[in-house]
Amino acid sequence: MPSSQSSGPWIVVGFSGWNDAGGASFDAVMNIVDRYHLMPSVELDCEDYYDYQILRPVRRVTDSEATITWPTTTLWQGLDEDQPVVCVTGPEPNLRWRRYCADLIEKFARLDPAGVVVLGAMISDVPHTRPLPVSGAVSDAQMASRLGIDEVDYEGPVGLPSVLVEEVRKSGTDAMGLWAFVPQYAFEPPCPPAVLALLLRVEELTGLALVSEELRAQSQQWVEEVSQEATQTEGLPEYIRDMEQEQDADLPEGLTGDVLAVEFQSYLRNRKAERQPDSRPRTDGDDSQSETGPAGPQPPSSKEDPPRGEEPGPDM
Repeated sequence: MPSSQSSGPWIVVGFSGWNDAGGASFDAVMNIVDRYHLMPSVELDCEDYYDYQILRPVRRVTDSEATITWPTTTLWQGLDEDQPVVCVTGPEPNLRWRRYCADLIEKFARLDPAGVVVLGAMISDVPHTRPLPVSGAVSDAQMASRLGIDEVDYEGPVGLPSVLVEEVRKSGTDAMGLWAFVPQYAFEPPCPPAVLALLLRVEELTGLALVSEELRAQSQQWVEEVSQEATQTEGLPEYIRDMEQEQDADLPEGLTGDVLAVEFQSYLRNRKAERQPDSRPRTDGDDSQSETGPAGPQPPSSKEDPPRGEEPGPDM
């Protein structure tokens, strides 16, 4: 299995689309882009990768001047003091995934990265009242333990994140996929707790300070709003309570989910004192991050039959 000895940066990748429940992975990467004021350094020529009848270009008008913005993949670069920070964003392409991955990997190789981490998010049976879990495909068991994630053994259809992780590993560079779980009754973007869960792992991996007080506040407000809206949907509070009890049953004796949530918030507060303060202005993603209200809860027909439509599936 690949093991990079490079002292270069970890490249953090987030695609919008099928693999991005709640917009969490794309928003997490854009948090990094905004926080470190990264600048676009490369845009792929995506003419061969996108089907414009499915993912159409967008017309915008600014100061009475109209422009067309085409779907593309952007590589962002900047510095945290003397440490390079590199991110990649874009919509998941529709066509020629292997060629697309080869194109990206060629760009990555010029940066001599320590590794590539590809983020994703999926709908799952998880309660919004607990810290949202993260699983992943990690090449190092010690690293998985350090990041607090469970290795998955999923078999089935996959999206581009899984393909890119595999292709990067084949090229000789370390790579991992990290997946946040988003409650299936509150999966509409934005989902700040899922963004928070992903950024905590990327922080641990890269050493960058990524979690802001604003994101923590957004996460808490999101939880409160979903809790309030859940009371207005018949059967949903009981469903959430069942998931809480099921999740709590897997915790060590004497530790409940409520205690875990309190300890998690305490951990977040204490982290601020442990890290060097960031002298740059802090922002947290695009404008949608400031809109804290999720779509109203949607009652499931059963735990085994979550809502269809925008469900990205358990793509690992």
